[in-house]
Amino acid sequence: MSDDMPEVARLLGRQLGLGLIQNDSKPAGVTLRYATVDAIHSNDGAYTADLTVAGGELHAVPMTTDCVNMQPGDRCIVETANHLSIITGVLARPGTTTPRLRPPLLTWTSTWEGAPANEPSTGYVEKQQTINLPATTTLLCEAGAAISGTGEYSIAFDFQHNGARKAYVCATSPQKNGGTLRWTMSKTIGLPAGQYDITVTTYHWGDVTIIGGDSSGNSKRWLDPDIGENPMPRYAKITML
Repeated sequence: MSDDMPEVARLLGRQLGLGLIQNDSKPAGVTLRYATVDAIHSNDGAYTADLTVAGGELHAVPMTTDCVNMQPGDRCIVETANHLSIITGVLARPGTTTPRLRPPLLTWTSTWEGAPANEPSTGYVEKQQTINLPATTTLLCEAGAAISGTGEYSIAFDFQHNGARKAYVCATSPQKNGGTLRWTMSKTIGLPAGQYDITVTTYHWGDVTIIGGDSSGNSKRWLDPDIGENPMPRYAKITML
């Protein structure tokens, strides 16, 4: 919980008639209300929310950094002074004891199994997507693959801004003596505000096969509700933290 939340709790106590402090230091004209989050937006470099308040609606309400993980349906605290409103907190409920992740910005999955064909040195481009970051943002890159055989299999994320590479995240799986390997990787990166063209590319070397299941217990496919309903032997996703 942030440093300003004790002050928010104190103001809530006053509003509910529970405060016992006689010398009210709250600035004149400040009101505090509960609201329900209807939608989250990122416009002009700032996060805003559309809210339902006491049966009415507020649109494009700015928020503090403590509230950036809000989701539609959350209950929040809105402070208003001089006709200007700001969201200062999110009410706790079961499942929100730790910050929740936003829905993934990018996902890629493949249910295909078999031996990849010969590929160019630039690899296979599996997905391309453009994202807009309204502010400096930390991103979590995740990927995994289930393989067998002798060789390597790699998944890479390439972040381009105005034609220049700004970040590159990859992992590979060297298999020198064959066998089955299910590998995963995760890496955080920080990017400044701007538009980024992201490419997810796969590479393989040697005698490598993508596997979806066999007789051994370590070869079941991954299942991730963030990505989809189908089990998968390969995946990649990017999430905003």
